[in-house]
Amino acid sequence: MKIQVSLVISFAVAFLAVAKAEDDKVFGEAFRVEGIGDKAMALCLEGDTLYAGAGSRVSVYDISKPLAPRKLGEVDGLGGVRQIAVQKGMAYVSTREYGLWIVDATRPQAPRVRSRFDCCELATGVDVAGDVCFLGQRQNGVEFIDVSDPDHPRHIAMRKTDESQSIVYRDGWLYSGDWGSGYVTVFDARDMTAIRQTDHVELYGYGDGVWLQGTYLYAATGHHAKHRKVSGGVMTAEMKRFGGPADGGGMGHGLDIFDVADPAHPKHVGRVDYPPFYARGLDMWTPRTSGNLLFAAQTHNGVFAVDIADKTRPRTLDRWVSPNPKRPEWPSDCVGSVAVADGVVYAAVNGAGVFAIPCPRAKAEPFDRGAPPKNAPYREPYAVDASAWHVWKPRDVGQARGVAVRGDVVYAACGDAGLYVLQILPNNGGLKELAKLPGHDKVFDVKVDGNRLYTAEGHDGFGVYELDGEAPFKEVARLPKISGEKDLALVVQPAVPGWLFCSDRRGIELYDIRALPAFKHVLHSGSCPGWDKYLADASPDGRHFAFNNAHASVKWFDLAAVPAPRQSVETLVNRLSLSSGICTFRDGLSIASARGSYMLLRPGEGDPADGSPWTFFKLPAAFPGEGRGDAINGIPRSDGKRVVFTSRIERRAALYDFTDAEHPTLMNAWKFSGNPDIADFHAGKVVIPCGYAGVLLQK
Repeated sequence: MKIQVSLVISFAVAFLAVAKAEDDKVFGEAFRVEGIGDKAMALCLEGDTLYAGAGSRVSVYDISKPLAPRKLGEVDGLGGVRQIAVQKGMAYVSTREYGLWIVDATRPQAPRVRSRFDCCELATGVDVAGDVCFLGQRQNGVEFIDVSDPDHPRHIAMRKTDESQSIVYRDGWLYSGDWGSGYVTVFDARDMTAIRQTDHVELYGYGDGVWLQGTYLYAATGHHAKHRKVSGGVMTAEMKRFGGPADGGGMGHGLDIFDVADPAHPKHVGRVDYPPFYARGLDMWTPRTSGNLLFAAQTHNGVFAVDIADKTRPRTLDRWVSPNPKRPEWPSDCVGSVAVADGVVYAAVNGAGVFAIPCPRAKAEPFDRGAPPKNAPYREPYAVDASAWHVWKPRDVGQARGVAVRGDVVYAACGDAGLYVLQILPNNGGLKELAKLPGHDKVFDVKVDGNRLYTAEGHDGFGVYELDGEAPFKEVARLPKISGEKDLALVVQPAVPGWLFCSDRRGIELYDIRALPAFKHVLHSGSCPGWDKYLADASPDGRHFAFNNAHASVKWFDLAAVPAPRQSVETLVNRLSLSSGICTFRDGLSIASARGSYMLLRPGEGDPADGSPWTFFKLPAAFPGEGRGDAINGIPRSDGKRVVFTSRIERRAALYDFTDAEHPTLMNAWKFSGNPDIADFHAGKVVIPCGYAGVLLQK
């Protein structure tokens, strides 16, 4: 593939808003680094070793001769690599829906996986210092993980952020680039027993990559800006749809600079804007410093070289792009990350591989993380209100991710701790452990339908068990993988008899299981961020089944269609957020949730014929007096009379009496220390899997 640098006239005219003097030339003619797949996304440099993530692989290179990288080894099977942080030859790899992987590359010719950690949500930003790994996971926040034993990482605590996409740690302070809100969140992380937020500073665009050099913090930004015009750029169809220059839509690409002489409270000192370009799907921005230069990967905008000698007036010097011949109107293929060595800048191009860009002015700049956090063995207690809840926690380390109630028995999927069977004691007297699923030590989801138990068991695939008889678990069928050897079975949902939805969080798959043990694949639908449990719990009419393809559409599937089940309806106007969901209610109706509101849907109901929005009913405020925060926005579940909404992100739940479906009354509202997942009911009481707070049974 021919790589064009920023002096190519066609790209300079179309995409570069500043005129450059000859002295500003920074980049030379790039060449591809051999031995890495096209889907390159992550780069990390430690000494003379370069770590590159592409697809499911991490490759290790000797760059003692920076312009002649030499491949040493690689490890495969990690899912989709997003970011890499390295410390003393140990690589900590975030892979979005596949979690956190710890790769031992102390023998770079033979890197090997030491463990996979079941993080709270999508593993995105990652950094490490001493015995603590920091993992950014979108709206759920930053997870702190004890990695003193790389074979057995352990959860320490979780701290909420707006939307953590990238993080950087130094000397006890942690900075999170928060995406949609456009902020940097600052944490005092000197001591794991006393993690606290100290500031929340605004950016001029959506946030992501953050980096430190001396007493300055560099925060990369992208679409959108906050209601400010940014000159130049290309007005794309996406920008027209989601907002033009007048309201900041698609703008906001650039770099904010902060003084962190007081590390707890950054002070804004400078800003540079890049030409705007907006294309949804891949949106990450990564800055790295090299003396008075900063190199910024800016997704489809390519790589920018920025003069940061004057922090109050940074200026763009040069630009490198990797054109995509299939998208000639785009400036570049997606550049996900950069790494800087002596005389070269490495760029990870998703779609074309890793490139070495000669750059005589570039110098390697080792990053010193300073003092590591204290008290890595600490474990957040996750207190629960004992007056409101019975609590059970697994004896092994793991978070309660899913529950299914059958009679007086609760089946609890506890992630890395496996699947437990719990007895609800008489008179709602609490929870007692009865058994544990043998042979499969990781279970991420569980459902019961009649006398069958369905499980999602990570690398072990999807299991189907008969519950009647003497044996507590009689396996009758197993789907090992969905589409490949690297899949993780993470979400399972029986629909109507004979049909089963499965997911590895890259959309949903429908299987015909009428002839078990055979699984017949029928269809695929959706994608990330429809990543977790956005399916309804049942069919309102025994035929149609709903799916919240979050932020994109609501889909209905007709499971009785001839000759085969198919998607029958997809909304174009009406969408639900990733915090909302759908459940079966009563009288052939389903409930769809939105912030503080709900709608009663008929089976297969799509957009109104006139293209208008759905009419939602308002819920009574769950948390009065908290402004916008008084509303509950969660995934609903109902027993036909009551409806409970649980929000993993906000760590809240609210229970309503829906006897009068158009005038519900608030029965209870709770705030939790853990992350509550989708609830179930037992005799009118709520059962909630609440992450590291355990399984909760309402008293």
